[in-house]
Amino acid sequence: MRSAIVACAAVLLLAASAAAQEPPKPAPEMANLKYFAGSWTCSGDSPAGPFGPAHKTQSTLTLKPDLDGFWYVGTMTEKKTASNPHPVRGMLHFGYDATAKQFVQLWVDNMGSRSVEMSAGWEGDSMTFSGEQDVMGEKATAKDTVTKKGPNEFTHKFELTMKGETTTIVDETCKRTGKK
Repeated sequence: MRSAIVACAAVLLLAASAAAQEPPKPAPEMANLKYFAGSWTCSGDSPAGPFGPAHKTQSTLTLKPDLDGFWYVGTMTEKKTASNPHPVRGMLHFGYDATAKQFVQLWVDNMGSRSVEMSAGWEGDSMTFSGEQDVMGEKATAKDTVTKKGPNEFTHKFELTMKGETTTIVDETCKRTGKK
């Protein structure tokens, strides 16, 4: 009888040890970001503001799942034009913070800016991220609002609040250019 109890305890310890060595799995909430996967072309307006005169914008956005499903990673590249001689290029990461129960957006770009923004998730067809952004050496509050217009189109509005003043940086429409 005693050897049966010892054998059962050993099996339970081995099973617990094996379970403890399992790699972590992405949060199921990551499925809510699948909409963004793919290649997009975007066009819109950048109103006059702290970064220059008003101009039209054209950009590409590519996002894909990476890092074993824990993140969606991508790049955004604006097109250089006569009215936009210093286009923005950036890297974007979307993930999920299971402790905070919020989605995370990380951003870095060729202007030296970086941000960490959080979102509670989709509210209807919109998802709004907000958080701190360092912009050319100054602290700002960033707000990115994405609104689905269908499976292959969304709008994106990016706003910055600096020194108490909120400015729209870009208001654009993005359309899927290929398969998800």
